[in-house]
Amino acid sequence: MLWYRLNTLAPAPGFLTHLRRLILEFFWSGMHWAPVGVLHLPLKEGGQGLKCLYTQVRVFRLQALQMFLYSAGSSTWSILVHAFLRHFQGLRYDQQLFSLCPRGFLRDLSGLPVFYQDLLWTWKLFLMTRSVAATAGADLLTEPLLHNPQLCMQVAESRSVHQRLVLAEVTRVGDLLDYDRRDWLDPLTLARRMGLSSPRTPQRVLQEVKAALTPAARAYVNRALRGGAPRPSSTPGPPDLSIGPLPCQSQQTPHPFTASRLHELQAVSFQIAPWNYLYTLTLHTLHAHTPGVPPRYKVAGPPATLGG
Repeated sequence: MLWYRLNTLAPAPGFLTHLRRLILEFFWSGMHWAPVGVLHLPLKEGGQGLKCLYTQVRVFRLQALQMFLYSAGSSTWSILVHAFLRHFQGLRYDQQLFSLCPRGFLRDLSGLPVFYQDLLWTWKLFLMTRSVAATAGADLLTEPLLHNPQLCMQVAESRSVHQRLVLAEVTRVGDLLDYDRRDWLDPLTLARRMGLSSPRTPQRVLQEVKAALTPAARAYVNRALRGGAPRPSSTPGPPDLSIGPLPCQSQQTPHPFTASRLHELQAVSFQIAPWNYLYTLTLHTLHAHTPGVPPRYKVAGPPATLGG
């Protein structure tokens, strides 16, 4: 019953902390001679193999994300997720959101229900990358213009330009195409939509997007424009994502008893990532900077690799 509730609901603040405190008191009776994480380590790493509640909740969110991105058919839940995400910060992205760089815009999630806030915060813990950029079809037309490491639009890094593009509903490559004229949007037209008197910034937007597209992508855009209206389908396929640990950016000196396994974990295809990989990745991510187990307090087995 507990796992079901944690799988479908975001736990109330302090709930998991309270549960963990009860579990620790049961095991240690107030005498905490080793870091909490020793309980959650696998037996072969010198721990007790106890499930980490925080880790399991994050794995539930990753599995929900796998179902949203890759499950066949359109469940009611999937339709709701699409609707919520399309309205997030006015970006009009849904599954494309998870191929972007989250550190650029995941600051205020107050516009989303709590469960989906939890989903996005979980996603932010890891490095999600695409193997290749979109080059054709609906995947290219819905390719995000903002926070997209594949396009790297420098002009959109300006907060004012970013806001004007969102308000003008120009957030995807397809939004820059004028099918009636069978050409890219005219800079003056784009300037009016962005509320600008000069076409200078829109010209930079168009130039940077065109320069970032591969030859194959530009050839597809030209074919789509020559075809004119009606527009091609704008329903993208599932993204080809891999998941792995974030690069270590800490400048702190490692704790003498810490030997994080994050550097041993290789990125894998997110679509087929099994539960045991997601759990191990999440466990070591959440505890990567916590001191490990001092040798004199270590339980039997190989050296422990993280703390709690």
